[in-house]
Amino acid sequence: MIHRTALFIASLTAVLVLVVGFTVAGGGFAAPAGLAAVAATAQVASAPLVQVDTVYVAPPNVPSTVVVHHIAASAGAGENDGVEGD
Repeated sequence: MIHRTALFIASLTAVLVLVVGFTVAGGGFAAPAGLAAVAATAQVASAPLVQVDTVYVAPPNVPSTVVVHHIAASAGAGENDGVEGD
């Protein structure tokens, strides 16, 4: 029960911090008059606010081919020659 209460208090604190942050930033809770002003400003501005540049990135390195040669041991030359299984 104590954990649930602590979690509830922590969530209320987080909501309070977010509300204060949005209010201070002037962003999250705009009044309807503020929205109308933003819409009017958006209609007047005809130039784009963001300029997009093309960024070229070097292509990745071409993977190299690795060739593995298996060399079979000659018959009768093994390390455990003459030793039977465990």
